[in-house]
Amino acid sequence: MSTYQYYEFQAIDRPLKPEEQEAVARLSSRVHPHPRRAVFVYHWSSFRGSTDDILARYYDAMLYVANWGSKRLMFRFPRSAIDLEQVQVYCRPRYVDEFISFTTVGEHVLLDISFHEEEGSGWIEGEGWLDALLPLRDDILRGDCRALYLS
Repeated sequence: MSTYQYYEFQAIDRPLKPEEQEAVARLSSRVHPHPRRAVFVYHWSSFRGSTDDILARYYDAMLYVANWGSKRLMFRFPRSAIDLEQVQVYCRPRYVDEFISFTTVGEHVLLDISFHEEEGSGWIEGEGWLDALLPLRDDILRGDCRALYLS
C-alpha cells in the first residue's frame, strides 16, 4: 500500500528572494518553489528537511497532511505582533498541550497545531486546504484567538 504525505508552505508577509527559493529547491527534487509557495508531495518516501526550520527561515504558513491521519498546521508570526502570555493560555490544559504549542525562534513565534489520529481517516489529500486556513493567521494577529479553541 502506498503512502501519501503533502507539505505546503506559503509566504505571506514577503515573497522569497531568488537565493531563498534556490535554498528551498535544494531540499528535494520534488519541489519547484515559487516566491510565495512551495509544495512537496511524497508517495513512497518522506521529506528529509525540518519543517520547523523551513517555516522559521522562509515562510509564514505550513500545512502537512498524511493519509494515515496526521495533520499539522503551523503559522509563523513576527514576535513583536504576538502577546505570548495571551496565546499560551490555550496550551496549558493537559488535554490541549499535546496538540498545540508556541515556540519562539529568533524574531518569530511559531504556532504548531498537530493532530494524529490513530485509526487514520481514509485517503485524504492536502491540496487547497492551506488557502482556506490562512485567514486564521490574520485572526490571531488581530488578537482574535478563537481559532485556538479548535484544537
